[in-house]
Amino acid sequence: MPSRQDTTADELFEIELLNRKLSFSITSDGLYEIQVRDVTATVSLENIRRNFQQTNDAGVIARFVQQLNDDVFNSVPEWEYAKSGVRFSIEPSDYESGLDCTLHELVTDDLVKVFVFTPPDGSKIVWITESMLAGWRITRETVVKQANENMNKLVSDTQLVIEEINGVKLGMISTHETPFKASLILAERFRELVSPTHGWPVYVVVPTRDFVYVIPQKDRDFLGRLGAVVLQEYNESAHPVTADVLEVGNSGVTAKGSFAPRSR
Repeated sequence: MPSRQDTTADELFEIELLNRKLSFSITSDGLYEIQVRDVTATVSLENIRRNFQQTNDAGVIARFVQQLNDDVFNSVPEWEYAKSGVRFSIEPSDYESGLDCTLHELVTDDLVKVFVFTPPDGSKIVWITESMLAGWRITRETVVKQANENMNKLVSDTQLVIEEINGVKLGMISTHETPFKASLILAERFRELVSPTHGWPVYVVVPTRDFVYVIPQKDRDFLGRLGAVVLQEYNESAHPVTADVLEVGNSGVTAKGSFAPRSR
């Protein structure tokens, strides 16, 4: 039998499920389908694998499985309750488990906007699927509109903190919605947040979900000074987004180069 150190995140996850007498199967694209009575939940281990690889802490997996109880499976809220928690999340497009069943839009070749739901306590982020739309009896367009409204409200409650370095205004987003900090660059009102001090378009780096730097387009040469911290955040985070330099402007988000590929 392999030691705990040699055991993979998937093996530990399956052991935890078996210990809790939760039956499961694995889909062709690597998702786990977990059955509790007449309810089936589809789970991706993408972020859990990264967490475990980074920390080698089996408790990460145990705590995750602990959330998979009857309340979680049976508490898919009605739309009227759920809609206030609808967001979108900027994510890398190379998820091993794929994105076919989720509501998402292409941002760049390497990034996607995934439509998600999070409860008021922020305990989890659930990717919205076509089957959830059917249960809510709403259209994709309704979800997209609600997500845009909610994210615009988050922008209104967000501050751009500025540190001036050798005449360059380095902007940092400050918001209590940290899992969605990087995603705010995709919001319609992002321009209202940054243009008074930084003009438009702007350059941004978003190495992780909770890390954003904004600099004026005219100060492109300053980007080189951000490389080390961007790479450190990107390579060490459990929720990396991209090491690319992104331009955000009227035409959307465009990748303008990359500091480096992932080191792991």
